[in-house]
Amino acid sequence: MKRLVAHCLLVLLLVSCGGKEPGLRKAAALVEEHPDSALYVLDGVSRSALASGREQAEYDYLSAYAFYRNYYFLDDASEAALERACLYFEGHGPAVERMRAWELMGTVQTATNRYGSGLVSFRKAEAVALSIERARVRTGMSALLLVAVLATLVLYFWARRNQTQRLLLETRTENERMMSIAEDLRSKVAALGARSADKKPVPGLDMLDRLCEQYYVFEGTSNLQPRILGEVRSIVEGLRSDPKVQRNLELSLNASSDDVMKRLRTAFPRWKDEDFLLYCFTASGFSSTTISTLLEKDKPYVYNRIYRLKERIKASPSPDRDFFLACLEK
Repeated sequence: MKRLVAHCLLVLLLVSCGGKEPGLRKAAALVEEHPDSALYVLDGVSRSALASGREQAEYDYLSAYAFYRNYYFLDDASEAALERACLYFEGHGPAVERMRAWELMGTVQTATNRYGSGLVSFRKAEAVALSIERARVRTGMSALLLVAVLATLVLYFWARRNQTQRLLLETRTENERMMSIAEDLRSKVAALGARSADKKPVPGLDMLDRLCEQYYVFEGTSNLQPRILGEVRSIVEGLRSDPKVQRNLELSLNASSDDVMKRLRTAFPRWKDEDFLLYCFTASGFSSTTISTLLEKDKPYVYNRIYRLKERIKASPSPDRDFFLACLEK
């Protein structure tokens, strides 16, 4: 295991020496498996000619390590070289070389019975190893944090894009529904005036006048839909919640259908306001889509309510029940 670790460290040394003195790179490649060849290569390198203090420190370490790998002790010159390497790496790094140099120094000192000095050297090597491990963990945590941040950003923008697409789809769907209601209002409410017996202006159709005016002015232009959407939303809100608008629609239906709402209220005094409103919407010819929008209910609910109204009318003793049912079928 120690040999494997040493080999890995030497590979790191090879990488770190890239672009430096070729003799140092070659010696570093040979020192683990062929230390004698590494010594031979180093003999051909002039220490004083090396370009930097780091290269000189690497030369000192490699020469000491190659000597030790050959003879398993250091002579005075080799130990002095190793001590120079330890001091240089202690002050200048890098950390891997500092750890390796102090480990070799501790091994040599312990082998020559200098246990106190060896223990100090080993502790220095261990401290450097711990700092390397902490740096590695910090780097790993930073990488994980970066990945997490990037993943969060990707998910955020993906969710925003989906939300934007969903909102656009909902807006387009809502606009299409409102335009369908606009067409329904224009055609069905206009029919109330056409059914008026005396052909006089039908009261309560201001909303129709506004809607038709928008169609007349802006039909065939790009401004038609925005204008109609604004107008029909106003009409929908009025029909949905404004008693005055609802009353005007009822007046229009009375004028066009032989006072059907007056007669209905007389025949069924116990009906709720929402029952009369549903009848008024249906008898006015509004589509199920329009009625469900006005009542803010699903279509099945509207169908069920209309069916129940019809059954109550059929079961009533009112002489006008056939008339009331006929108005619902128009």
